[in-house]
Amino acid sequence: MEYKWVQSFIVAAQTCNFRTAAEQLHLSQPSITVHIQQLEEFLHVQLFKREKNRVQLTDAGKLFQLEAQQMMSQWEQSIERIRLASIGIQEKMIIAMTPLMVETILPHVIYQFSNDNPTLEIAILVEDSTKIEDLVNQDKADIGISLLPTRYRQWYQELLIDSPLELVIPLDAYDDETGTYIDYEELFQTYTLFTHHHPTIWGELLHKLREKYVVTKQVSISQSYVVKRFIKDGLGMSFLPRMIVRKERMEGRFNIVPFEAFPIPSVPVYLFYKESTQVTQGLVDVLQTRNYL
Repeated sequence: MEYKWVQSFIVAAQTCNFRTAAEQLHLSQPSITVHIQQLEEFLHVQLFKREKNRVQLTDAGKLFQLEAQQMMSQWEQSIERIRLASIGIQEKMIIAMTPLMVETILPHVIYQFSNDNPTLEIAILVEDSTKIEDLVNQDKADIGISLLPTRYRQWYQELLIDSPLELVIPLDAYDDETGTYIDYEELFQTYTLFTHHHPTIWGELLHKLREKYVVTKQVSISQSYVVKRFIKDGLGMSFLPRMIVRKERMEGRFNIVPFEAFPIPSVPVYLFYKESTQVTQGLVDVLQTRNYL
């Protein structure tokens, strides 16, 4: 059984169209047909029903589709292990991380851990929190760092950090050295409020704000780094986790003012993984000992 036969079968099974499969694999349609025929002869089964210009998987084809996908996955993993071993790497770890944590010292901590473990290769995937659990479940990531907890009770999960929210406003709105009185009603009527850069907190937070203040204008922005840039440019204000404004606060790029009108939520960040290995636990221990605030 040849690799190209199985590869052609998997794509043809997904598309149910030999022409489309040929386009995706950059082959001719006759080549796909020959590969499927050779595979069927090798297995002594019919994998596709051919009806005019359409093809459908037979029952045997549906069964082999699962086997073929596992074979390809194992093949690719074996090649990857050989590649890593050839350059002195004994293990690879993939970390799926929420974009929010890219704005913290977390990447530097991971970089240092990688330097301290030269036989380990680390790859980082930056994904929305809603996708991270699936990446870990599908073995496309070893560790997930997400704003949402995992739903799988059998997994290992830790609360990495619980970061307080802070009201961040442009420099020209308030001089924190002179202690000028802040009129929050005026702030919410003057400045655009950037919202929804966290998947869970904004519904309740907006409800409380509207009960107390007149929020003249709001703009929903999915990523916190964009919100920070807009605030620096004086375009509006927002509530941001303390852990991602650490550097800007030290550099004096915008103002952070106390907000005591009502209790505001904090932002929890969860770390979870399916299997505990020596390397995984080593990284988790390092991540948990760092101060992200």
